[in-house]
Amino acid sequence: MNKAKGPIALSLLTGALLLGWLGPAHAQAPGPYHGKGSRPGGWGNGLMLGVPLHTLNLNPDQQAQVRSILSTYRASARPILDQLRQVQGGMGDRLLAPGQLQVADLQSQLQQISQLRTQLLQLSAQATLDVRTILTPDQLTTAAQTRAKMKDLRSQMHQLLAPGTEAQP
Repeated sequence: MNKAKGPIALSLLTGALLLGWLGPAHAQAPGPYHGKGSRPGGWGNGLMLGVPLHTLNLNPDQQAQVRSILSTYRASARPILDQLRQVQGGMGDRLLAPGQLQVADLQSQLQQISQLRTQLLQLSAQATLDVRTILTPDQLTTAAQTRAKMKDLRSQMHQLLAPGTEAQP
């Protein structure tokens, strides 16, 4: 590779990596999700309190309260997500535009992205705390036990899928 093409190739590679990192999956609400299964790209992989809420056997009143909390959360998160997608899209456009670009040139957009993600995280924490307050002590105990089991299963899966390990019969 000649000297002129080296910096261009490096810039394109860096841009592609950053776009992959800042892509649409990271623009998902990093917040609570109620339902079975997972929401790709979402905080907790579709889990609230680190466990699927349906495993806690919520009574109808609790289910209605959770729906209300999550509806409020989604309404609050939507404009922040729209703004996050817009800023990330602008940054992606800037990364792929011709010409020289330094990290300092991206600082404003990086700071905006950080602030928006912090806002989403704060909304998520509040929604999770709101849901937590409607759970009984037994449901919280069940959640803790389920979370521990899920953590153990993830560890086992990692061990099974890790390169260089042999599957045990």
